[in-house]
Amino acid sequence: MQDEKMLIKLARLTLPASFVENFKITNIVSNESDVEMSHDEFDNIPEERKEHKIESKGFLDAVVVRDFPLRDKRVNFKVRRRKWYNHTSGKYFINSYDTVYKGTHYSKEFAAS
Repeated sequence: MQDEKMLIKLARLTLPASFVENFKITNIVSNESDVEMSHDEFDNIPEERKEHKIESKGFLDAVVVRDFPLRDKRVNFKVRRRKWYNHTSGKYFINSYDTVYKGTHYSKEFAAS
């Protein structure tokens, strides 16, 4: 439990805030030039949709978001968002997050620097 708390603290220092709140880290791969962190969206039903019958239908294909280098290595976040089905409306939806700078594959923080 203590190790998990320390990892969450480290994640909060290195990851965009919305990643920590909405995604879990599923894998980290590091080589001489890159760090790739894989993230899956939590299976929390969005608050505004809790009155409906909502079901997760798996994940969309991963997208890659580039972020600040870490120890002179490129950092890429491989992110998979969930696809949801609303049984009440009969429609699929995905949650959207304001983490990528418009028109790029860069995190907002990285693109602004």
